[in-house]
Amino acid sequence: MPDDTRSAPSATAAPPARSELRRRGVRPDGLGLVVILGVMSAFGPLSIDLYLPGLPLIARDFAVDASLVQQSLSLFFLGLAAGQLAYGPLADRYGRRPPLLAGIVLYFAASLVCALAPDVSTLNGARLVQGLGAAAGPVLARAVVRDLYEGRQAARMMSFVILVMTIAPLLAPVIGGWLTASLGWRAAFWCLVAFAVLCLALVQQGLPETHPPARRSGATLLRLTAAYGPMLRAPVALGYLLCGGMTFGALFAYVTGSPFVYTEVFGVPQSRFGYYFAFNVLGLVIGNLINGRLVMRYGYRRMLGAAVTVMFAASWLLAGLTLGGETRLAVLAAPLFLAVGTVGMAAANTVAGLLDRYPQNAGAASALFGLFQFGLGAVTGSAVGALGDDPLLAMTGVMAGAATIAMGSYITLRWLVRRGI
Repeated sequence: MPDDTRSAPSATAAPPARSELRRRGVRPDGLGLVVILGVMSAFGPLSIDLYLPGLPLIARDFAVDASLVQQSLSLFFLGLAAGQLAYGPLADRYGRRPPLLAGIVLYFAASLVCALAPDVSTLNGARLVQGLGAAAGPVLARAVVRDLYEGRQAARMMSFVILVMTIAPLLAPVIGGWLTASLGWRAAFWCLVAFAVLCLALVQQGLPETHPPARRSGATLLRLTAAYGPMLRAPVALGYLLCGGMTFGALFAYVTGSPFVYTEVFGVPQSRFGYYFAFNVLGLVIGNLINGRLVMRYGYRRMLGAAVTVMFAASWLLAGLTLGGETRLAVLAAPLFLAVGTVGMAAANTVAGLLDRYPQNAGAASALFGLFQFGLGAVTGSAVGALGDDPLLAMTGVMAGAATIAMGSYITLRWLVRRGI
């Protein structure tokens, strides 16, 4: 298994891509590249959180049941998860820019249809396509990081990319509430149309190809897609995928349950929900800042262990307090903040470990991580809604369960590494 003590890019992989960036006036370690990659990674959270405040209005506007409108969220997740499996091999075969630009154009067109949708069926169908387009952003952002960095440097860069990405879930619920209240629910989708145009401009002007023809695989797309099989059969890769996927599962349990927990259990006014939601997302920002500072010293596997351990302890403290009948926000706020705040740190280090293991199939490895991330997140989100009428107990219970699987995966991963597997 690759040693995460490496801090310099490999001689065969990173230098050509880094040289091309410099030729285009982009610093490989500069703020501009971090912003571009962070914005690319924000397609998913921005597309989810920006329109959430408008769901009741959409149901009222189309005169349909709320559950039918909620399908737009599930269909977006489906497109986001499935699309990543397609973009990975395409990026390894044709380079990073063509699939990325195609995905953004698809996202732009679907967002336009959402903004103009005459009925809920059109909206739901467009949301599925929107998810397929949005999948290009995070897959290609992770692959570009692996083109330029490896080991601890990759983990550090991913921390800063995720840090920029977390601005979306930090601000989107608040902005979405303002837009919906002032201009109606369609304003959120017009905002996403504008976001797609911005991303096209950023990629076109600021992100050169980091996977040139000389480094691309000559294999067919079918053979590149077959690379998923060995990854799924590799115990260490599966450990990274489960560990990273279940930490996101805990986050999605929070995202799904928090609107009901804050308004129904904690008594927070609906108009202020976005601020409370954003407070815990701030923990993600802090966690990624800490990881970016410390990962070069301690390595991504140790930092992953620290993140998962804190999440495990905080999630079970939450679940224990809830089982004991505690419902006061003042008591539950601190462990909830810690449990959510470690997700970004865990994600950065699991991505670094997985991509470090498969440098020649970075696109496919990145896509597989995205599938686990959003697929397991969708499972835990659905579990929160299926576990009964107590939203607080359902949310904290699923978070604790997800954190337990993540912890078990990390312990198994450490054992495998020590055995040299």
